[in-house]
Amino acid sequence: MPLKMMTTSGGKSIWYGNNKRPLIAPHCHPHRCWSVLMLLSAAVGLLGLLFVDGTSAKSLSLTGENCILREPLYNNTFNLKGLDSELAHHISSDINDVFIFDVCDHLKVKCNGIENATACLRRKKGGEQVLAMESSLHLLDGRIHFNFSGGQSCKNGKNFSLDILMMCSYTPVGVPLTVIPYTQDQCNYFMFWTSPLVCLPLPEKVKQNECSVKDASGHVFNLLPLSHLNHHVPDRNGSHFFVAACKPVHYGHMTMCPPGSSVCHVNKAEDDYTKKYHDFGQTDPNPSLEGDKLVMNLKSGEGSCQDSKIIFECDPAAVEGSPEYVGQEKCCHIFSWRTQLACKKKESCAVVDPITGLLFNMTQLANKKYTVTASNSSYEFGICQLTDTKCPAKSGACQLTNNGSQTISLGTINDELSYNITGAPFLQYSSGSICKNDQRWSTKIEFICETDKDEKAPPKVVENSNCELIIQIETELACTKEISCSAMNLSSDQEVDLSLLISAEHNYEASINGSLDIAKDPKNKFFLNVCRPLLSTYGLGCPGGSAACMAVQGPNDPTPTKELSLGYPDVSLTIVGDRAQLKYLRGSNFSKDNSTQLSSEVEFYCQPKAGHGHPVLQEIMHDCHYRFEWATNVMCPDVAASFDGSQCTIKNTETSETVDLKKLFNNGELVINPSKNSVSQEMRDGKIRLCDKKITAVVGYKDAGVKFFFTVPDASCEGTGGNVNVNLRVGCGVEERFVVNEVRQ
Repeated sequence: MPLKMMTTSGGKSIWYGNNKRPLIAPHCHPHRCWSVLMLLSAAVGLLGLLFVDGTSAKSLSLTGENCILREPLYNNTFNLKGLDSELAHHISSDINDVFIFDVCDHLKVKCNGIENATACLRRKKGGEQVLAMESSLHLLDGRIHFNFSGGQSCKNGKNFSLDILMMCSYTPVGVPLTVIPYTQDQCNYFMFWTSPLVCLPLPEKVKQNECSVKDASGHVFNLLPLSHLNHHVPDRNGSHFFVAACKPVHYGHMTMCPPGSSVCHVNKAEDDYTKKYHDFGQTDPNPSLEGDKLVMNLKSGEGSCQDSKIIFECDPAAVEGSPEYVGQEKCCHIFSWRTQLACKKKESCAVVDPITGLLFNMTQLANKKYTVTASNSSYEFGICQLTDTKCPAKSGACQLTNNGSQTISLGTINDELSYNITGAPFLQYSSGSICKNDQRWSTKIEFICETDKDEKAPPKVVENSNCELIIQIETELACTKEISCSAMNLSSDQEVDLSLLISAEHNYEASINGSLDIAKDPKNKFFLNVCRPLLSTYGLGCPGGSAACMAVQGPNDPTPTKELSLGYPDVSLTIVGDRAQLKYLRGSNFSKDNSTQLSSEVEFYCQPKAGHGHPVLQEIMHDCHYRFEWATNVMCPDVAASFDGSQCTIKNTETSETVDLKKLFNNGELVINPSKNSVSQEMRDGKIRLCDKKITAVVGYKDAGVKFFFTVPDASCEGTGGNVNVNLRVGCGVEERFVVNEVRQ
């Protein structure tokens, strides 16, 4: 992972990466101090990464009008009126305070009894504060942000305020706004907001590009998942590149690259922004194959012999990876990018939508023979596999003669499921029998989302022309609609979010209460997922799209049999009393009454020691409705933990689990970059002694982490009682990653 940098309105820059120490240099100056936020986690995913190169001597600072900004480098207009909301935006923080605000307008409701505010903070424990009476849109060195000012008095002569940092994203799937964690006595608050409205316009050739290429064996390499992030690549001469794949470099703070460029060179020595950023390669909409190499050739729009080539190398351990600069060859800059997406190995009969990340898996439909008729012709075909067929060997589809004695191959079988961004998952069988003029038959099987689970539509031939047979199959496996896995508990005014329990790796197998008659036969099995359909597993032939399923499988049976659906994920999560409830309805027909369908419900409740937990079948009502209970700590609110300075440990009083800070940090010392200007000896030494601090800690079950707050004495810090305020988060994970952010206090 390359080093990345974040910054706040104070202008302080912090680098972080896969290193063993947080690279942070907090400085306390007279009349000014920094509140430091440090997060240690193995799975930190920031909603936006603001790359910073330093503050230019000729800073570009603009203020917009009516939510519109025009930047002068490329004469582009950013129109953010689309972010305005008649109902205002309601964003919950990690401690369940609610921020209410609107951009381009004032709030329609009162805040703390005051009309026409632009931002309001509603505390979890009651009470409101006006964060701002005015808002304005600004651009500072490429960073676009909303500043909300004029809030109520806070402390030490300061007023409440809110800054929303905007970040470019070309991904059409929206990313929720995120509040940067804060202390209870904080006056200034910050959020990240990702939107395509703060991006430069996309070139026409990449607006709908799939960013894929097929090799001679029929394997499709799809690199579109690499498009969501800028990569900072040093050029070995003191300057650097920004590199992106499939889409242009995202416009942002000190990342004001020419429109359409996927390789952007930034001259660090140049202060003039009109000369600082250079196009070293316009976006290539799709990769190409040069021999056995997967490459992108990017032509510079400046025409100054500054083209680029990216060579993608297979690395199974690198999911996305990052580019490295190899060097310049004549007029071309060479980059090497190691990524899992350049490898040929993939899941059989499955494909990932590169935009949403949703997996489409048609394994449940495989290894069966399908027959369709059209225009007085009969066809046999299979999905990914085909057995017990009259088709020629290795064929995936064929046409039968009138008496069925002969067949014509309509394409060679394969399990390479593909995805069309503008359409649906599909299989393509090519190289069938000769059709005409040396052209060979092919078959395309398209999987269409099933609209009516009660009416199972058979496969249909939708086209037979130009030597291609097109078949459409309606199936729940091709649907993308998802129910909400969160709900608001109106009695406690808290949101319950069970998204962490959604499984993308395996189906949950439920235990059975031993008092139930069905528990007497160990062959009875129950499989569930949370808010989503069951994952496609070979041999588990539950009706496609089911979220709960009952099956029979003995200890010597290779796969389950007699699968019955216990319902589909059609209804979003609801709150019933102190429990969260999912209902899966319209399952398989009830054997005792065909007019009745099987159904199920899952009730989730808080149990701190349960971890994520698992479902237990507790009751069968009327022989057709199955009720499961699920104890999980994901339902539990954050709990205060106790700190023992003598042992240097933090203890969860609910579970008796402890975190030993001496083991987590060498001898209990948090190592930082020394701050020469600090009055604090610890800051100057670069070693903060955690064990002798007065630490307030909170255990967060949802994010499997511990958040704690403490202060470091520094007499030069005014407005904070002569202290540096520190928020530290420790998260469970398999690797170390330090993420650092400073907030001016």
